[in-house]
Amino acid sequence: MKWATASLIILVAVGLGLRAATFGVGIGYEVSGLVLLGALTETPINPLIDIRAQIGFATPGIAGLMLVTMDLLAHWPFPPFDPYLGLGIGAALTPPPFSTGLVVEAVGGTRIAPLDVVQFFIQARYILRWSGAGWNAGPVFESGLLVEF
Repeated sequence: MKWATASLIILVAVGLGLRAATFGVGIGYEVSGLVLLGALTETPINPLIDIRAQIGFATPGIAGLMLVTMDLLAHWPFPPFDPYLGLGIGAALTPPPFSTGLVVEAVGGTRIAPLDVVQFFIQARYILRWSGAGWNAGPVFESGLLVEF
């Protein structure tokens, strides 16, 4: 629980430091049955490119698994939809006996903005993770809520 609290504080600090425009929460499902609860922040670089910092905590299965990623997203808005594609890197942090490893991911999805301030998102992330057991890969399907400031 200490890691989760510290990680969320770091995510908020990174978002504020980057002058983030969007904060959000989401839930993801990995095909092996793993459920990820997450938080994210996004900062626009220009009208078509964003940087996203995301953290996710696994609930069942691998107790203590935490994914921390940073993605570069390109999007093509046509209101109320905002589809995007991106690439990112990060880390899968796990307590012993599991190993911590490098994460490379591809992400694709869309934001839906029924209001100026509130957005919903749905996305698929394909995560490639290196650990002591070698490479593991698989999709995570996520959805959530974003609030724009």
